[in-house]
Amino acid sequence: MKRAIKHITPSLACAIAIMLAATGCQKDDTNFDKVIAEYEALPDVDIEWDNSALTEAPDEPVTDEADEFFNDYVENTDFTSTIAIDYNGNTATVTGAVGGVVVETDGAHVTVTSAKGHVNYILSGSTTNGSFKIYSFNKYCITLSGVNITNPAGAAINSQSSKSCYIVLPHGTSSTLTDGATYTEVELEDQKAALFSEGQIIFSGSGSLTINATGKAGITSDDYLRFRPGPHINVTSTAGNGVKGKDAVYIDGGVLNITVSAAGAKGINSEGLVNVRGGRTTAIATGHTRIEGTDTTTCAAMKVDSVLNISGGTLRLKATGEGGKGINCNRSITLSGGDVAAVATGAKEAGSPKGVKCDQDMTMTGGRLYVYSAWATPLDVNGLLTVAGSHTKYESKKRSIDIQF
Repeated sequence: MKRAIKHITPSLACAIAIMLAATGCQKDDTNFDKVIAEYEALPDVDIEWDNSALTEAPDEPVTDEADEFFNDYVENTDFTSTIAIDYNGNTATVTGAVGGVVVETDGAHVTVTSAKGHVNYILSGSTTNGSFKIYSFNKYCITLSGVNITNPAGAAINSQSSKSCYIVLPHGTSSTLTDGATYTEVELEDQKAALFSEGQIIFSGSGSLTINATGKAGITSDDYLRFRPGPHINVTSTAGNGVKGKDAVYIDGGVLNITVSAAGAKGINSEGLVNVRGGRTTAIATGHTRIEGTDTTTCAAMKVDSVLNISGGTLRLKATGEGGKGINCNRSITLSGGDVAAVATGAKEAGSPKGVKCDQDMTMTGGRLYVYSAWATPLDVNGLLTVAGSHTKYESKKRSIDIQF
């Protein structure tokens, strides 16, 4: 049985007219299901970057030193030493001398080697051919005080330290980091993104940061990433992932906008868990499936190799490329709060587009979940799907599912 057409848009009418012309109107049983579906099946949730103000509860630092995340709060460390670096075109001026810290400059390329703890590096000014690189045996702070750094041959900020890297964005400031289309590699050293660190990266403050990645990813930590309430961060990557935490990604708040366009790229990527507690996060992946021999890799707005926990905040995730996923999780998903929309609008060819793909169990006890796929199953759970009976809405259609508490 053919579905009734409730509303014919001009575009749909045009498409049907073309098909009628092609068939010469010789038969009255032409199957228009695919044409109709393409124009009828539109997601109910519009997903675009949103840089409007976000009102959040004050971010209270953990005060219990026994808490495993005590050290993630920059307020819990007294940074007693300061070194200021002001970029001006092809030069960088260094102010402040700290025992145990060596600062070298090559034009506007700055390299810090530090055996001293509790140092705050304040970056300001602008350069189109510079960088900030650090080797540190202790945790440190980088304050981006309205700085604009472009490194045409690599990462704009490159931390070769395994210690905590606090990135502070002061109120009222806007900073920009841009990498190069090609990287000059250094033997035995990684630089995987425009902003890269071997250790944890923790973002705080209430300023803004724009990252333009053309050679590799936008932000990458070989440990974990934490986004605290307050910052507004926009990431665009044309070559790799948007943000990646090897061990985990924690989104506690703030505004995080991401767009990636490379084949097989991920907006948010973690080889460990992802934990979302607040904020407003938008990730859009536009790349198509990457095929290398027999290996097929689809893009995803969010890719989680371990578990995904969502207890608050707003998540808007969209994949527009062929076979893309809104959320692609290798293990379990738990949704106890928050407002989540995961949309896949790409075609089904080498890969199958899904709003949410979960390889193990999925449990929902609160919040809202809206999933959509234009050409495949919107919600694909390979384990047990459990939805608490207290939900106020459970609407399941061929291309979308909307569950609300």
